[in-house]
Amino acid sequence: MKTQLVYAEVMDGITATMLEDSLVQIISDNGVFLVTTEENSKQYPLDFYPVSVEAMEAYNLNL
Repeated sequence: MKTQLVYAEVMDGITATMLEDSLVQIISDNGVFLVTTEENSKQYPLDFYPVSVEAMEAYNLNL
């Protein structure tokens, strides 16, 4: 079973914690988005949404 990925728009800037987190990918596409696993997202105070299969393929997301 594949791990569910989630994303959130980052409005207040990217932190050092985000950049150092091996379970985070930062995507810039008409905004800045943090992509991570559902479990890992709990450490970030953001509103997360499920990543679609199409987005996983389009952005080559592998976490």
